[in-house]
Amino acid sequence: MVIKLEPFFIEKLRECPFSFQNKFRKAYQQLKVVDQPKEVKGVASVAGNKKLFKLFVEKSRIGMEWDGKELKIICFIFNQHFNSFE
Repeated sequence: MVIKLEPFFIEKLRECPFSFQNKFRKAYQQLKVVDQPKEVKGVASVAGNKKLFKLFVEKSRIGMEWDGKELKIICFIFNQHFNSFE
């Protein structure tokens, strides 16, 4: 599967701890070799939409969009490493 990482996602991923980045890389490598996103453990479809998916890494959720050929990794839906109250 072709995967495209959005620049905003890459920027936020770089702010995460190295251990989290490694876990994401493992999921990323698995996504590259499958035909559909749901074949990877930790990926769930968004209810009511066949194109949107969530990837769970630790407690974080990552939003993805799939058009049948290309998977776009768009943004963090929730990132456990960000503190929005500061």
